[in-house]
Amino acid sequence: MAGSAGSVLVDTLSRTSAFAAPPGRLVVLFLRGGQDGLSAVVPYTEAAYYAARPTIAVPANVVRPLNAKFGLHPAMPRLHALYQAGKLAVVVGAGNLAGNRSHFAAQDLCEYGATSIPGDSAGWLGRYLNATATATDSVFRGLTIGNNVNASLRSDPALGLATINEFGLGGLTGRNSGLGAMIRGQYGGTQTIEKTGTRALDAAARVGTLSGSSAADATTRAFADLAVILDAEIGVEVATMNTGGWDTHDAAGTAGVGDMSVLLGGLDSQLGAFQADLDARGLTNVTTVVMTEFGRRVAQNGSGGTDHGFGCVMMVLGGNVNGGQVLGQWAGLSPAVIGARGDVVPTVDFRNVLGDCARDVLGVSNPSSLFPGHTYVPVGVTG
Repeated sequence: MAGSAGSVLVDTLSRTSAFAAPPGRLVVLFLRGGQDGLSAVVPYTEAAYYAARPTIAVPANVVRPLNAKFGLHPAMPRLHALYQAGKLAVVVGAGNLAGNRSHFAAQDLCEYGATSIPGDSAGWLGRYLNATATATDSVFRGLTIGNNVNASLRSDPALGLATINEFGLGGLTGRNSGLGAMIRGQYGGTQTIEKTGTRALDAAARVGTLSGSSAADATTRAFADLAVILDAEIGVEVATMNTGGWDTHDAAGTAGVGDMSVLLGGLDSQLGAFQADLDARGLTNVTTVVMTEFGRRVAQNGSGGTDHGFGCVMMVLGGNVNGGQVLGQWAGLSPAVIGARGDVVPTVDFRNVLGDCARDVLGVSNPSSLFPGHTYVPVGVTG
């Protein structure tokens, strides 16, 4: 029986088609809530930044310098080390030019890869998966580490997997004795639904052979599980993840104490550990892009936080990134530039950063095809 099951896995999880496997694999981490890019990547030489944030600005003498203009928050030593090692690129002044400041609408637009709801209601990664789909694709090809599949994968039959240890027949009850054979017996034909059911059962069996993380923290566990899945070579091409808590309207704190320091320290620890795990496994073809739906206003508010803004920061890390660079045309933070609303001016369309990744990581020859109504212009984070 073991030999038979193994050969089924080879048949149903391998990809044999006119579409070659992509040169790399892409992980997209979405920071839900609108990350304050000015706290993560600090313009530590600009007087206007310090004038606008008298109590929450990060002092210039504690930033971790990236270049002569920008530095990382002091709570981000691991990302700073990756930048110095050429494995992290930072894009300032990024954003969705739709300028939508509603969390849910802005998140959807970013995941659609659009400035308005597209006619196909598809996610940008879903378009990639659909354009290169074959009958023998792995069920793991598009994956969200979480219970709900991200909208960026919409229109493709992507998989949501909360944890390795809880994925499979029987769920938390563990009562799956004989269940697999019974269900498999219902999928013995050649119709699409039957072949899909068989592939799903094979996928559950494959995950059942993997050793998942037992970390108490959900995000730490998710990153650890994703590294295991990528290392298992079961056909993952794109994977998405999410972290929340970035809607910092109040009590952002100082450089060393408070919500922002905790949030950025957690992000640094999780991304740093994930990249170290990938490196230890020899997974040099994995690229991670970090994005958010919008940034925050330049000035702090009366509650010691910041309100919804426009321009934001994106980060791209991995072994094939043009790291050690701060990219983007920075407009500055003077009152004349940021205007009456006080927003960071976006000069880089977020789709161009994603387009770099699509071209150089996923092998998409025409990244514009993934973004309705947009003409892709390279930024230089990859390639």
